[in-house]
Amino acid sequence: MQDMLTDAWFHRIKAANRLLIKKNGGIEESARITSLSKSQIGRCHSDADTELLPVPAVIRLEAECGDFAVTRAQAELHGCKLSDPRERTVDGQCLMRENAELNRRTAEYQGNTATAFADLKLTSNESKQAIRDLERIIEKANDLIVAHASVVAAGSASIAPLRVVGEE
Repeated sequence: MQDMLTDAWFHRIKAANRLLIKKNGGIEESARITSLSKSQIGRCHSDADTELLPVPAVIRLEAECGDFAVTRAQAELHGCKLSDPRERTVDGQCLMRENAELNRRTAEYQGNTATAFADLKLTSNESKQAIRDLERIIEKANDLIVAHASVVAAGSASIAPLRVVGEE
């Protein structure tokens, strides 16, 4: 376990912990925001200690200062980048479009697997394509979860009524 904590990932997350504590006014103010003790926040801030901020504390501190330092570091360690949720607006029209895209991706997966199963033999390439198709479905489903969570947080979203093309 000790060898694992000396890896680069640990130091990257630890640096993000320190940055988050600093951006929230230091150890005492971070302790107040998170309801953790000053000594625990101090351990999370210290280079000499292996303790990291617990997830609920990270969420509170990131929300308080508006910098997603730890979450961004975690994403980068997995080769991902964060988008700023404040730049994304959710409305009913957007949800309808996203839902249609999920349905399109699902239909594409179903069509590809139907073709693959037609000869009663599933090849490695057909399975690789199925995996890619499913990953695209999961990605869009996750986007929709985030969008619906935004609607829950906002209380509602307006959906434009559907109209026939050419209708006034």
